[in-house]
Amino acid sequence: MVHSRSDHAVPDLTAHRTKKLEQENDALKAHMGMMLERLNENEALFSKLFELEAKVLMSVDVEALCFTLLRELKEEFSLDMVRLWFDRSSFMGACQLSGISDRDVVWREQGEIISMGLPDKKVWLLRLRSVSDFPWLQLEDEGLASMALLLLGQGQQAFGVLGLASHSITRFQPKQSTDFLQHLAQVISLTLENAVTRERLAVLSVTDSLTGIHNRRFFQPHSHQHVSKWFGKDVCVACIYCDVDGFKQVNDELGHAVGDKVLVTVSEKLQSCIRSQDTLIRMGGDEFVVFLPACSCEKAAKIAQRMVKSSKMSRAHECQFSMSVGVSFSSDKEDKLVKVLVKAADQAMYVAKALGGNRVEIDPS
Repeated sequence: MVHSRSDHAVPDLTAHRTKKLEQENDALKAHMGMMLERLNENEALFSKLFELEAKVLMSVDVEALCFTLLRELKEEFSLDMVRLWFDRSSFMGACQLSGISDRDVVWREQGEIISMGLPDKKVWLLRLRSVSDFPWLQLEDEGLASMALLLLGQGQQAFGVLGLASHSITRFQPKQSTDFLQHLAQVISLTLENAVTRERLAVLSVTDSLTGIHNRRFFQPHSHQHVSKWFGKDVCVACIYCDVDGFKQVNDELGHAVGDKVLVTVSEKLQSCIRSQDTLIRMGGDEFVVFLPACSCEKAAKIAQRMVKSSKMSRAHECQFSMSVGVSFSSDKEDKLVKVLVKAADQAMYVAKALGGNRVEIDPS
């Protein structure tokens, strides 16, 4: 039996091809839409990163920089935890970060970062079922579902770790790309290293290399100010000016090495006689200045007498020495210029030296 061609429907190839093209076109549109969405997300991320970099660079010191990082990362990137772990044995260990919560900046001991294997990972993405999945987490971190750990510093020279965490399990997934996070880690590492370097240079520039106390460069910006500008309004300030008796003779006869030992000893003795809030400055050579805020003239005179007595009882490499000391005073009503206060104490010191040294003289004004 012969069947006619009309007995079977002939496939409409044109319609089939059209439908397939429409499906492919829909898939392409969906893919392009997803790519555009990711592009917009990346642009937004980098825009936030550039804004963060600008704020970080404007930070005045290391503590302010860390505070900015902690606050801005958490707020701008919608994170549930941002934490800095620093190696106490690294250069960060010398930084004063007392104004930041111990929960936000945590100190680790030498070798802990390396023992965690972080230098090999650079960025470590992990899912969390509980805080026990990562030993540095705390009990209050319970509920975090995913975390990114960013290595700060290079390899074995790493000085810290930045932790970013979320309650969302999809926020940080082990197979995600880490290019953005690596860039962020590099920016933060370099910025922190530069900030610490700048801070150290700033400290060194106003620190006497021999005695470790403030030097004349520290004093100069304040010299033309009123004492209220430096120490606060309505505060009386006493000034003590000290000079080692016969110091030139010590250098000439015993050598500069012994002279340096004398200066170090004088610095230590002066520091032992004053409070932590008082300011001690080596003005140059064997001359030292002490500022005593909220200290009466009578009390300052007693402190000066204690300094003279302490120095007379001291020896440096069998070299006994003494000091001539002058005291001046600015009451809370006078508010003298700092340079005027220092000059008055200096003149009183020269009177003490003219009277034989090893004594205290008070400025009469």
